[in-house]
Parts: sequence; structure tokens; C-alpha cells
Amino acid sequence: MILDKLMSENEFPVVFIGAGLSKRFLEKFPDWTSLLEEFWNQLGYENFYGEYNNIRDEMAEENPSYSEKEINHYSNIRMGTILEANYNKAFNRNEVSIKGFTPKDAFQTRISPFKKAISERFGNYTVKQDAHGELEAFRKMLLKTQIILTTNYDEFIENTYNSASKYNITKYIGQKGFFQETFGFAELYKLHGCVESPNDIVITENDYSNFDKNSVLISAKIISMMLHSPIIFIGYSLTDINVRNIISEFTRSLNEEEIQILENRLVLIERLEGEKGFIEENINDKDLGCKLKVVKTDNFEEVFKKISKINQGIAPTEVRKYQHVIKELIIDRGKKGTLNSLLLSPEELDVLEEDILNKNITVALGDSKYIFQIPDLISYTIDYISDKDEISTEIRMRFAILQNATARFPINKILDTNLINGSSLHPTEKEKLIQKINTFSDFDKQYGTIVTASVFNRNTDQLQNIIGKGFKKENEYETISYNIQRLDLAEVKDYLLEELTELKEVGEIKINTQLRRLLLLYDILKNKRGNA
Repeated sequence: MILDKLMSENEFPVVFIGAGLSKRFLEKFPDWTSLLEEFWNQLGYENFYGEYNNIRDEMAEENPSYSEKEINHYSNIRMGTILEANYNKAFNRNEVSIKGFTPKDAFQTRISPFKKAISERFGNYTVKQDAHGELEAFRKMLLKTQIILTTNYDEFIENTYNSASKYNITKYIGQKGFFQETFGFAELYKLHGCVESPNDIVITENDYSNFDKNSVLISAKIISMMLHSPIIFIGYSLTDINVRNIISEFTRSLNEEEIQILENRLVLIERLEGEKGFIEENINDKDLGCKLKVVKTDNFEEVFKKISKINQGIAPTEVRKYQHVIKELIIDRGKKGTLNSLLLSPEELDVLEEDILNKNITVALGDSKYIFQIPDLISYTIDYISDKDEISTEIRMRFAILQNATARFPINKILDTNLINGSSLHPTEKEKLIQKINTFSDFDKQYGTIVTASVFNRNTDQLQNIIGKGFKKENEYETISYNIQRLDLAEVKDYLLEELTELKEVGEIKINTQLRRLLLLYDILKNKRGNA
């Protein structure tokens, strides 16, 4: 399957997401024509489709070369133009109203009442009750995208993304992002506007004219990424004029060699109702200027899962964070002539920008074998709990010394006085580690810190009776800790690795108190040394 082939290259994709995805997940989500009909009816008009048919006839007469899809597309735009003019007049006459928005507000803000009303229409949404499993797969997929582009007005994409990642996706509305210096990771481009900025909504003939004038900027933005990343369209149809315009504008900017690269990386996922398998077609569309692969399916959950398998060891949000900090370190501080030196661990990125405001900084790049490496907390913990033990005992000891004196983390594999005294650590460092033994090897002491009010099941020997019961993760961790002496430690280990891997995949570099406590309790039971 083409998706498997693309994912095997392990590159974060550039993903275009259309209204079909919002319609798939959200209750009462209208298509374009239905949206126009809603506003027609709000104005008290009758016979929407009679007027729409007249516009279609005019459009076909004016443009005899247009296909049926093109006639519908441009008829919707013309109807949008008519509705905006009529709606704004009705609003100013108090014939229609918008909650919390008055004609005076329209005058002062210069916001079109029609576009304000559209933003209110899409500002709130309800996720379909039967969408949970597929939605979770969609959420995980979003975190593996390099950048996302959409013509949707609603905020479903960014809200779903941000609900799964501590580091929010960076959003650009309209074509603003195409005029700015950006990092190219964890970014969302709302091409046709967004509910939070009504005047940027693209729906009328004038809006589309202005958009088309700058459409070459979209091509310029993603050409370099296209050479390395798959480009996937989801929630669109191949007959969608927005998609066709984007692809054709894109291909006009490429030479023959680049088109060949594009054709191997361009995929459109098209819904085929009821189809649980995957039907692949190679389409040679001369109007688009390239060949592309179309995958027809109704099994979007499996599509999302395939894309989610991309694993570069770091999430796009984390890449963006590193890039932002490096820019601050090298470019911004370099302009001030204030570069010096600093050694930091990945966890410190959260506070680095504040910390360097009054420091002189330098950045050294070199062969990693000459650099003493300290792992981040999650990488350390995954290696430790998995028992792969790829991190050496010496580095584990140095990692432990660097941690806050009261911070819990798994450590008992190295809390052995003979092991510590036989290491190459400085005597002061050895003493610091030995002092940790009394606290970090004492099961009863750590068990006594559990917040029992958070425990929802106090007597079970089955992990499955605790996980996935709809409680907050903090409560789930505390309940496992409370029952850990009765549970199968092999099952707890698998559970912990799943939790840690998920944190790493979303770019997290910290572990909350409850999970830290659970990790240490598991560690004491499994790894406490005889002379600790």
C-alpha cells in the first residue's frame, strides 16, 4: 500500500485537511451549499434552490468550458457574495441579529456582519458520540504531521491537536504565515480564514480573487518540504476545486525533476462509503499537471494509525521548540554580541528563554562522541523500565546526581553502596548518591505519600480493573500505586512503557508527580538492591 511505503520512509507528512474530516467527526456540520442555504433561510427568503439554479445557469452561460463541479464551485462563491451584501443590509436594519455584536461594533471593527455570523456558526461544535476510537487515532496522527493546511473555518483541528500536546500548534490565519519567517514544524495554516478572525474568512468573489492572487505563496512555502515529506490530502475529493487549484498551482512552480518527486509523494485519501479495505488508483490528470495516487476507503481510523507510526524519536512540536531556542541562542543573541557558553539538559528548555535574558551564551556543535551526554528524563526512564539498559551505569549515576534532591524517579538499579563506591564519581558525588538510598529505597515511606482521596479502587489484583475507566490519569496512577503489591508487575511494566512512550511521542519532557511515584514504587519492588 502506498501509505505503508511512504510511512516506511519515516518522514513527517505535510497534510491538507478538508471539510470532509470535520463533517465526519462533528454533529450537524454543513457542506458549503447547505451553509449558504442556512443563511438564506435566516434572511426569511424562500426558494433557495430556485435562485441557486438561476445562478448556475448564468455561470454555465458565462463559462461554457466549466465542468459541473466548477459551475457548482463558482456558483457557491457568487451566492456567498449575494448573501453577504443582503445579510449585512438586513443586519444594519436590525432585521437579523448576532449575539454580542451590534451595528456599532460592525462600524468600529469594520467586521462584515455576514462573516461574523459565519464565525459564530462554526465557533461551537459537538463531537459525534460514536467517533471516540477514530478521534483518538486522528489526534495521534495530528501530532505526527510536519505542517497542516486547511480550508476549514472551525477550530476542530487545532483544538484536537492541543488537547494531546503540551506544546500548542502554531496557527497562521489567511495568508499571513506565508509572509512571515516560520520554523516549518508543528504549524497550522488556515488558508480560508478562521472563526477567531472573521474578516479573514474567504467566501465571496472578492475574497477568492484576493486569495488567488497570492496562491503562489502556498507553493513557495511547501516546495522545499515536498522534496523530503509526503503530501497527503484528507477530507477532500479529487473533484474538489480547492484541491485542484492548490495542486495545479503547485505543479506550475515545479520543474520536471521536482514533479517526479511530487508524484511519488502525493496521496489523496478519498472517502468511499462502507469500504473497510483500501482501493488504490493511479490518476494521470493533465489538468493537475501531474499524476497522483488516490486511496479510496471508509476506514479512516486505519489511515490515521498508519501515519501515527512515524517515529523519529522526537515530535514535530519538540523540533519546533528546539529550533526556536537555537534561534534565540545563536541568531538573536549573536546580533547582540553576547555569545558565551551554557550546558543544559532537554528538560531545561522550558525555562531556558527566561534564564538566558541576562546571560552571555554560546552553542557548540561537534561530534557526539566527544560530548558527555545526559539523557532527558523520559528517555532515561524508558531505557530503565524497559530493562534495555543501553544507558551506562556511570551515566545513570551522573543523571541521578543532577536531579532535584526530592524528585522521584527510578534509581534502585544503581543504589548499591559497593557499586557507587567503585565508580569514577567524585567522593562528594558518591556521598550524594548514597544519601538517596534511605529515601528512594524505602517502599513504605514512598507508599505513604499516596493521596488516598484520588484512589478509586482500593482492593484489586487486576490492572484491567483500573485502567481505561474514564478517570483522570492522575487518579489512575494513584490507584495503581495503591494496589501495586497485588498487581502483576509484568503487566505494570508494559503499562508504564506505554504511558512513557506516549509522552515521548507528543514531545513531552516532564513526568507528573503521580506517575513519578508509581515508577519509583515499581522500581523499589523490582530492583531494590540487597545492600540498599
